[in-house]
Amino acid sequence: MFRCAIAIIVGLMLFVAPTAKGQDVGQLEQAAVTVDPPPPTSEPTTQATTQPTGKRSFVNAMMDTYLGKVVRGEEEINFTKVKDYEFWVTIIWDLVKTVLSFVPRIIACFLFLGVFYLIYRGLRKLATRKMKDDNVDTSIRDMIGGLLKWTIMGFGVVIACNQLGIPIVAMLTGVSIIGLAVGFAAQETLANFIAGIVIFLDKPFRVGDWVEVDGQEGAVTRVTFRSTRFTNLDGDVVVMPNTAMLQHMIINKSTNPVTRVNVPIGIAYSESIDRAREILLGTLKGDHRVVSKPEPEVAVRACADSSVNLMLHFWIKEERYEDAMVWEYLEKCKKALDEAGVSIPFPHMQLMLEKTPAIEALAKGRDMKME
Repeated sequence: MFRCAIAIIVGLMLFVAPTAKGQDVGQLEQAAVTVDPPPPTSEPTTQATTQPTGKRSFVNAMMDTYLGKVVRGEEEINFTKVKDYEFWVTIIWDLVKTVLSFVPRIIACFLFLGVFYLIYRGLRKLATRKMKDDNVDTSIRDMIGGLLKWTIMGFGVVIACNQLGIPIVAMLTGVSIIGLAVGFAAQETLANFIAGIVIFLDKPFRVGDWVEVDGQEGAVTRVTFRSTRFTNLDGDVVVMPNTAMLQHMIINKSTNPVTRVNVPIGIAYSESIDRAREILLGTLKGDHRVVSKPEPEVAVRACADSSVNLMLHFWIKEERYEDAMVWEYLEKCKKALDEAGVSIPFPHMQLMLEKTPAIEALAKGRDMKME
């Protein structure tokens, strides 16, 4: 158990303490006694082939310390060393030298991170202000802010890690492979994400607009990177994937200041079209919801089999009331025509029977019953 405790302590020191190239003082003294100094002719060769300490990474520097050798199994820790005060002084001094040797590079890393953070804050402020002016949904604003943060600060972290010599490129390669696998597994989610970006850039509608998509009609309440939500006339919240929003035709009825309402109704062929037009236009008087320009009109839509089909056109400002006003004015037009005595025909079927013995027998039988 004692060795396990020592191993845990050494592991914590390995992850918490800064690292750099260092050697045990006792080992240096022993090397100075037992190893002959290299000849002067070999010194230039050693300098040419050995990488300077300032260019080495934290990982390599850590492996050259006493703790690194313990991890590799080149050095052992026993109870005698743990009790020795000089042993701990040697380790701490080794770590202090590591920190001092990497101080300039650590300062450079923090400077790079600070510069990239200022760039991120500036771009986020500009993007947020622009999206607020365009009434972009808060979820999209938060998502774009997160994308800016991870993108810009990601570049800063890569550059900072390169300054310290950390092999960040290999790590990013592994992350890219994982991201590629996740992308294949979540193709639909990524498609909706890209469609959300297209909707944000193209802006076919905004929050609050009254739209009609794939037979669904309602007011847009929220636009996210995955779906678009709007509330229909029944008060139900309809959630449409962003890919469906781009694949289907979108009718945005809020882009124009007024919306036309079409009320269909038919009259008999024997009735006067001008008189019926006057009656239908009279039903609009006193309704403040109907705008005066463009002016209301009654047009002949078709001469059908049993009626002359008319269409009452008028314009309103509130596009969401279109369907409700169609139903309302169908009733008003029917009552107004009834009061004026204008007939509204409905389909009739006339059955003609030829004179045959069976028909005559049937008629005689009916007459006998009546007598």
